[in-house]
Amino acid sequence: MRSLIGIWKVLTGIIAGVWGIFILYTSLTVALHPLLQGGISLSFGLALVFLAYPISKSILKETPPKHPSFLKLFLFGDKSNPSFLDIALIVISIVPCVYIMIHWEEIVRNPGFYETHHLVLGAILVLCLLEGTRRSLGIVIPLVVLGFVIYAMMGPYIPGIFGHSGFSAEELLYQFYLMTEGIWGLLTDMTSRIIAPFVIFGPVLFATGVGKVFMDIAQAWGGRLRGGPGHVAVISSSFFGMLSGSSVANVATTGAFTIPTMKKLGFPRELAAGVEASASSGGQIMPPIMGAGCFIMAEFLNIPYTTIMIAGIIPAVVYFVGISAGIWIEAGRYGMGTLPKELIPSLRKVFTPRVLLNFVLPIGTLTALLFSFYPPQICAAWSLIVSAVTFFFFGGGLSVKDFWERTKIIWKGYLDGIMSALAWLMVMMSCVQVAVTVISLTGFGVKVSEIIINLSGHNVYLALVAAMFTAIILGMGMTTTAAYVIAAAVLVPAMEGMGLDPLASHMFIFYFAIKSGLTPPVCIAVFTATAISGGSWLRAAWDSMRLGIGGYIMPFYFLFVPSFLMKGAWDDILFHAVGAFVAMFTIEAGLMGYFTKPLTWIERALYFFGGLVMMAPGFYTFVGLGIALVALLMERFNFQIPVIATRPVQLVHKHKIT
Repeated sequence: MRSLIGIWKVLTGIIAGVWGIFILYTSLTVALHPLLQGGISLSFGLALVFLAYPISKSILKETPPKHPSFLKLFLFGDKSNPSFLDIALIVISIVPCVYIMIHWEEIVRNPGFYETHHLVLGAILVLCLLEGTRRSLGIVIPLVVLGFVIYAMMGPYIPGIFGHSGFSAEELLYQFYLMTEGIWGLLTDMTSRIIAPFVIFGPVLFATGVGKVFMDIAQAWGGRLRGGPGHVAVISSSFFGMLSGSSVANVATTGAFTIPTMKKLGFPRELAAGVEASASSGGQIMPPIMGAGCFIMAEFLNIPYTTIMIAGIIPAVVYFVGISAGIWIEAGRYGMGTLPKELIPSLRKVFTPRVLLNFVLPIGTLTALLFSFYPPQICAAWSLIVSAVTFFFFGGGLSVKDFWERTKIIWKGYLDGIMSALAWLMVMMSCVQVAVTVISLTGFGVKVSEIIINLSGHNVYLALVAAMFTAIILGMGMTTTAAYVIAAAVLVPAMEGMGLDPLASHMFIFYFAIKSGLTPPVCIAVFTATAISGGSWLRAAWDSMRLGIGGYIMPFYFLFVPSFLMKGAWDDILFHAVGAFVAMFTIEAGLMGYFTKPLTWIERALYFFGGLVMMAPGFYTFVGLGIALVALLMERFNFQIPVIATRPVQLVHKHKIT
């Protein structure tokens, strides 16, 4: 992203400021019609994307510039200034949005009517969305969207189940541009109406000092456990992930501190990257503020967001318990202890009255309003206002200079939220909406569902494995939200057709869309972590998958055990939750090959299988616990079987924390 200067920096600030005021106003009063609301927000998003992101990211790395000055002026721009092409694209992309703003009532009142200029404007907007998404997020999402558009047009020429009657370019452009199920559909409307205030709220909260509080809490709590630096990464990443909603952003933010600390204090570099990648991926499933996909999920299911938030508590905690269990086990293998005392802040120093005020009031406001069942956008907007006002009046000294400095801090957080997250998210969601429209028009999702059911022979478990791999593959190289939306449109009909609970089905897809960031070959969260840590990305991916195994296992359980989604009697919920927490330790021991000493293959199998059985309901929990206890006794009394189950040699501890 460019670091704009001069008039361009001022223009960016004006656009972002006006957009933010519009978002707060519609959040606190009443949202506009989807065509008007989406048209206004998409105009701002496209303008900022073309200002901030050059046609080629290599331009940002050129020192000195390699291109002739006329090419830089007309085509590429540079690190601080847009090109003439960028300015032209801003104007061209805004025109279709402005037309919608002006004529939205006429369009709504006359469905089925269109003229040639409508189709031209629609084509321009689709192309600008593809280019804006390519610039900000890479080529994968535009290629997927283009693939669906081509599929819609080539239907009559496709044999077999995937064939369909086909749509002409005119029909598609009409659907995309003039129908509320097209570009202005659910994803665009949700992003501009509900997700936007949350995206701004997180960076403002970080800027006002809450981010440092999260890190201090993580060091104070996690630093006292064996393998302390890893636990700090887990706790801090879960906190940051609740607000960032992006695995990659979470890795880049918390990993800049946690990965060097882990390496310095004894963690192998691949393990350090794996810890951070797996923990950061879990941030999107951690209530109260989960990833943007969960807001879309609430709209898909037509249920309050609070219902999803409550349902996500146990799976998220189980996931992070599993990562911490893996860290604790690996710390024993490598002889690592706690975080040095000089790096562990006292809670008394962390929670000063001023810090408590800046921390508790915004988070408390958000939680209280959410559980009072106010609309999510109202909760986020009021929490954002409370955060800014509290920090402005109580965040430091009382001189004019102090107030001015705090104003600049609030503005920086606000601008970071708009530029680093909301602008590209707005454009990307509108682009993905094109693919979702095609999936609906062509019945592609129903066709995939039929194939999955037929291939599995109506066996629900085989069908779920197929759905898991499909969601992971669809998510490779894409943002979690985009991957979830497309995968849900394709896979959920099949899952509901097999009688599975709709909420559990959507959560299943959401979890595996997230896990695509850890699963080779395209594991972007791992790539980001290894860029900081160094070492082999493939080994780091293996470590992240082992540590984050709960994210691969838990979705299969909460589909069939409602207690994991907080449904049912409280004693059942508590029983299954505790059983899952214990199971994660035994599963991680089986995967890592270590508990109190190196494990034989039989012990590893017993620990792993015992943990899986332990997470099953009722009597099976005790059966699984018994199997794990057998492994523990074999380990304790050093039971070995020659050749097939000999104990590996204890590792030489090259790293120790003193």
